[in-house]
Amino acid sequence: MAYSRDEVKAITDKVLNMCKADAVEVRFSGGERSATRFANSSITANLIEHDQEVQITVYYGRRTATASTHQFDDASLKRTIESVQALAGRKPENPEVMPLVKPPQQYAEVDAALPSAVSFGPAERAQMVKISTDICEKKGVLGAGYIPKFDWVEATANSEGLFTYFHYADASFILTCRTPDQTGSGWAGTTGVKDIRNIDAEMLTTVAADKALKSAKPRAIEPGNYTVILEPRPAARYLSLMLGSLNARAAEEGRSFMSGKERGSTRLGEKVFGDNFTLRSEIGDPVLRQSPIGQDGLPAKSVTWVEKGVVKNLFYDRYWAQRQKKEPTATSPGMSLVMEGGTATIDEMIRSTKRGLLVSFFWYIRPVDQMTLLNTGMTRDGLFLIENGEIVGPVQNFRWNESPAVSFNNISMLGRPVPMHTGEAYDNPGTALVPPMKLEDFTMTSISPAV
Repeated sequence: MAYSRDEVKAITDKVLNMCKADAVEVRFSGGERSATRFANSSITANLIEHDQEVQITVYYGRRTATASTHQFDDASLKRTIESVQALAGRKPENPEVMPLVKPPQQYAEVDAALPSAVSFGPAERAQMVKISTDICEKKGVLGAGYIPKFDWVEATANSEGLFTYFHYADASFILTCRTPDQTGSGWAGTTGVKDIRNIDAEMLTTVAADKALKSAKPRAIEPGNYTVILEPRPAARYLSLMLGSLNARAAEEGRSFMSGKERGSTRLGEKVFGDNFTLRSEIGDPVLRQSPIGQDGLPAKSVTWVEKGVVKNLFYDRYWAQRQKKEPTATSPGMSLVMEGGTATIDEMIRSTKRGLLVSFFWYIRPVDQMTLLNTGMTRDGLFLIENGEIVGPVQNFRWNESPAVSFNNISMLGRPVPMHTGEAYDNPGTALVPPMKLEDFTMTSISPAV
């Protein structure tokens, strides 16, 4: 069971009472992290970890330091507090230190710990594994899957009297299938699901297995510029590459794609992307059900970042907002993120494509030039050639060099948004609602040996 509000408040009150400083902030996190891994028709690991941590920040004027502990007994807390107080005393002054946020603050009500997710344990995960491995055996593929579950609490308290508490529980289902000869691979998954009924292990396994079978023995084709159809997972990874550019400070200091031509200016208000690109943070979204608590304990509010290609807002942290005489943006670009989609299915995208590629997965993405958002990465787990509206067969994977600044001006079709993690891993918050997308003139630079 996750820590209750009263239990967390008792812990943070104890820390605040033990600290001797001008100001104190305590961040609590704790609960259950568990997962089931499976491969070759059997469960290989059932993992469970119950953990908790308090992160203590003390302030002496503009001198500040932070330390953390996983032990909440008086002796451990005392050692941590003495250590962080001594460290703060040796630190130089930080001119960017901001005053603590004071109560009262009003947060949106978000029910993020549904009973089905809280109780989602090894038995329920084993049922999904059985469904998945039965399908893999029937289709003659090798499946390797991962089903992580979080039942977690995050809280903040400070010496001004602020106290925040957020409890969430979610799970994911991630599966890679391969052919026995290791020439075909397919991926399918869903992440950050708050309502376990929305995890369809049968459907996901069927998708991954069929993709593996269809991608076996790929042939090589020439690199070049292709129409690409990105399924939700590569679409989510690709979307993440532009989120850092929404930071106002980097833009105003001339260090970002969002920097304007004049010194200190930004591209706020400019039409930077195509008409069909809209990106929002929707606090209280009924699918994502993510935290309503923003930076430093400020209430998060829904924000439109880009509307029909026009940059509507940039993220201002509290220090930079004060310096620039702006309102701080409590909501970061990664919170409750929703990219507006369309109604097209992937099949409809394929039928509308004269010649292009269906992309299942992006991996090993690395930045090349932050001023243009140019990145490089590779495809894997199923890449298919489309000709005259039909998939004609699997092709060898490519390395690509491309920028979302270019691609999001070349969106020709969008599907319905689905929950998908934007990061490389799946074990931390970061799920957004992202649609499959059809992009024109995507640059594939060379053949990749990935399967």
